Amino acid sequence: MSTNTGMVVITDLITLKEFFEQVVRNLPGIDVARTLSVGPEGIAEIAKVFDNDVKPNQTVCTFQVAETPLRDNGAGLTCATFACTVMIMKKMGAQAALPDVKLEARNEAWKKMLKMVGLIRQAAEWYATEVNEVEGQDYQVIFEIFQDKILPVGKVANANMQGWLIDIDVTIPVNGLMYV
Repeated sequence: MSTNTGMVVITDLITLKEFFEQVVRNLPGIDVARTLSVGPEGIAEIAKVFDNDVKPNQTVCTFQVAETPLRDNGAGLTCATFACTVMIMKKMGAQAALPDVKLEARNEAWKKMLKMVGLIRQAAEWYATEVNEVEGQDYQVIFEIFQDKILPVGKVANANMQGWLIDIDVTIPVNGLMYV
């Protein structure tokens, strides 16, 4: 991802989705990328993606937002935090039972996830130096990976997968949306 004015500035759910799409475009080897709903709809969508859209030996990246808690500071600034989950997984083929094959798939997905974390950190630096104001207000975007952990993923929606997930919080100021 380049650090130029072509980077998506996150101001709402649509631009958050566009930001993650931009990050995924800069990850080599992602065959399928999908934004998912949450709750029962998300469960149905993820099953459909893994059953119909992802073929064995393909790598998928999924993104979803679970909630958006609000937080106020003492100066009257309200921020919303998008609680996001991102998964990068490889759908296993016929050799899925072999431990070395699973290890290789996990290793490949792990490297992609680390690359994604690096791209997000570069984006955070870009925001800190290049985006000072949006819609007449001071503007700071904060990215936090929950517990600084990348978590392993195996079977998802009855599909044999190997990969990783991160829970990442993306915080933006929302006074411009609340008091228009």
